[in-house]
Amino acid sequence: MYKGQKSVRANIEDFLCPFTDMYITQGSRGIFSHRGVYANDIRGKVAGIRYPYYAPCTSKCLKIYPESGQVMWQSLNKVRFANGRIDYATYMTAHDDNVNVVIGQIVNQGEQLGSMGMKGNATGVHCHIQVSQSNDTSWIKNEYGIYRFNNEYDLDDCYFVDYTNILYGMGGNFRTTGQVPIIEMPGSIALDQIIHPGSRVMFDGIFQVDIIKRGTNLFGNTKLTGVSYMDYYNELASSYHWIPLDDFTEVDKYGSEVGQDDIVYGGQSYVINKNVYTVKEIDIDTNSAKLVLNNREIWVFSAFLKEVL
Repeated sequence: MYKGQKSVRANIEDFLCPFTDMYITQGSRGIFSHRGVYANDIRGKVAGIRYPYYAPCTSKCLKIYPESGQVMWQSLNKVRFANGRIDYATYMTAHDDNVNVVIGQIVNQGEQLGSMGMKGNATGVHCHIQVSQSNDTSWIKNEYGIYRFNNEYDLDDCYFVDYTNILYGMGGNFRTTGQVPIIEMPGSIALDQIIHPGSRVMFDGIFQVDIIKRGTNLFGNTKLTGVSYMDYYNELASSYHWIPLDDFTEVDKYGSEVGQDDIVYGGQSYVINKNVYTVKEIDIDTNSAKLVLNNREIWVFSAFLKEVL
């Protein structure tokens, strides 16, 4: 995006890419400081330059971590993400050498949010960014000791890249607003992606099988349930956080079924689920929904469900 850019459709702000030029130096779920998290490191057109970046939506400063140049932001209202979901955006930027905001400050969409830098444990000038598609502000360590949000999504599912020059996108499926039209139901009632009892939903994403429950056809997924790997491993996960494999199909990490043998391994295999389910209950405090898969009740984060007709 460029300075001052705005994008609002049907009275909802589109969540825009904060960068005018985007070169990803470390992608999500890597083997280094992004292990197990959906974080990206972004530099600008020329390495070493402290380029500005802009508010992807009208955002409020929630927390500041001066030692690492980090700021936690949240959208004032629900926004539209590049995967079509409509929800709040809670996101973290890091390594700004001169954080120039205060807690409670509101930055309008298109205004400067900060600058790339090297504050904290940074290698090279860049902006570290992580995005949660929810209003959950939990900032917690995963099993590798790396901080993450609940309901994190990779950036190509989060922001629109209108007027962003993608120098190196690590193969991400980045989209413009023109590629994600506003979906409406008959009678012009928009699918608002607000999950409630009775909503018809599909699983939205490719999910890693983190662990298989010994002797069963059940698997654990930390992304879908929020349960840590060690809780699964030590049998501390509740029964409703173990997910039956029956309705899932093995794919590679890009979603392709080619070459897969349907033999699923914990920590290695990826799966998708294309079935439609009806939400039985919701839990607002945890942003979770209850589904029934193969006569088994499970609870998963609503952020990884997509409302369908």
